Amino acid sequence: MGETTQKRIRELEAARNIAEQKYSLITNATIDAIIMITPQGTISFWNPAAEKIFGYKKQEVIGEDLHLIIAPLKYHHRYKEGFKVFKAAGKGPLINKMIELSAIKKDGTQFPISLSLSATKAAGEWVSIGIVRDITRRKNDEKALKNAHIILEKTVEQRTAQLKKANNELSEANVALKVLLKKSGEQNTDIEEKVLNNIDNLVLPYLEELISKLKNETNQHICKTIKKNLEHVTSSFSPDLILKYRNLSSREIQVADLIRHGKSTKEMAAFLNVSIHTIETYRGNLRKKLGLKNKKINLKSFLKSG
Repeated sequence: MGETTQKRIRELEAARNIAEQKYSLITNATIDAIIMITPQGTISFWNPAAEKIFGYKKQEVIGEDLHLIIAPLKYHHRYKEGFKVFKAAGKGPLINKMIELSAIKKDGTQFPISLSLSATKAAGEWVSIGIVRDITRRKNDEKALKNAHIILEKTVEQRTAQLKKANNELSEANVALKVLLKKSGEQNTDIEEKVLNNIDNLVLPYLEELISKLKNETNQHICKTIKKNLEHVTSSFSPDLILKYRNLSSREIQVADLIRHGKSTKEMAAFLNVSIHTIETYRGNLRKKLGLKNKKINLKSFLKSG
């Protein structure tokens, strides 16, 4: 063997050693398990990541049937059927695909993995190389996220139901408040009506009569001030009420009050120092303004009912 040939052999061996070192560095450094299976289904390669993931040392699994060691029983039948096709043609439903399934550790713990399978020929026979990653953490994160989503949906549903209930209660409260306000307004209007009616019918006519009969200017001024103050008080009442009860003159209001108290025409004429005819005129005006003209309604009864 010549020197040139020996040199060439040494170069090839050095290159092979470098390649093996690189291969060893790569397979030892990866976090994924790299497993090689012979045409007989036994393990021929088992990197450090595989030791860490499955708990088996390399010397424990080399030459052993892979599926009997790490595959759950539910996968065994499918594996046997598929492996027959793989041995003959290097093909199968899982070749060149990434799948997720379960595996078993040395301590019997079952956990989720992702598996990528590829096939290659060595010495004329098909061998399989599997890349395995433990996806327990990812699955736990997915489960936690799903649970959080479920909790969020339930919280939103509960909150929506609470808001709907609160909205219904608020609507009911608004209705009740409107009813109360309406009743309160009606009561206030009724009170104003009565006060205004009493002042117009029972106070002002007699106050005017008193003013007309007073000779002393000081006394007249006092009475006029009283009248003005009463008018100021009633001015804050509802305009509708004021229009309703002030469509009559002071004298007409006075006559109406006397009629309501059962005074006769003669008695009213004497009290007001006017003629009977004048009282009759006032009575006619009252019937007209109160809408009783040509109606068979007793004026005294109508005034007492109001």
